[in-house]
Amino acid sequence: MPEKSQHLIVSSMHSNILVLTITNPPNNLMPPAFFNELDHHYQHMISPEVRAVIFTGEGHVFSKGADLAAIDADGTASSEERFVFANDLINAISRLDKPVIAAINGACLGGGFELALACHLRLSIPKARLGLPETSIGLVPGLGGLQRLIRLAGEAKALEMVLLGDMFSAERALDWNLINRILPKETFFERVHLFTKTILAGSREAIAAVLELAAGLREQTDTRQALETARRFTKLVRNRMK
Repeated sequence: MPEKSQHLIVSSMHSNILVLTITNPPNNLMPPAFFNELDHHYQHMISPEVRAVIFTGEGHVFSKGADLAAIDADGTASSEERFVFANDLINAISRLDKPVIAAINGACLGGGFELALACHLRLSIPKARLGLPETSIGLVPGLGGLQRLIRLAGEAKALEMVLLGDMFSAERALDWNLINRILPKETFFERVHLFTKTILAGSREAIAAVLELAAGLREQTDTRQALETARRFTKLVRNRMK
């Protein structure tokens, strides 16, 4: 039985695999309260009974990103604090010593794509659209997405994507090392689970060691950077909402 929650639910827990579903249809937007719920579920993620985490979205959308109206209504000072909190939480998830997988079942844009980029691995249906289109509406990526995009695709390609506000296909994302595999839509979640179970067939200690080594090689966004990004983001949001 799924747990009750407004924006994020535990849709299943089977074979020690925790599946978290973003549930705010039709676009599965992420208001400030989403991160309070994510923090609550983080405590479940780190429990010994969980060996892997899968993020996905309700319906045919992973997430189209931040709920700008809710952020604006939250107030500038509060939003700055929330973005620092959100960045710290996203970074903590990226540093987990158990596999975290984004099951991209549809449009994955803005903050939704930033969450997916923070996962260790990304699997997608063929017709998903991905991107960080914030600059096209006068905003900037606020959850470390640019930094992670640069690490995965290289600086020149990442800047091109973000400055043009590109939305691109799963096929291009695969070519640019932004996703790991494209799986058939008809059997997508079945194959995502099989992929995850195959990883978990390995030694728990070895998996943790590999993920810890990888985390140690990645540059993390520090709190001051997160605060500055938050200030810029919330200022742009307020200007846009006028």
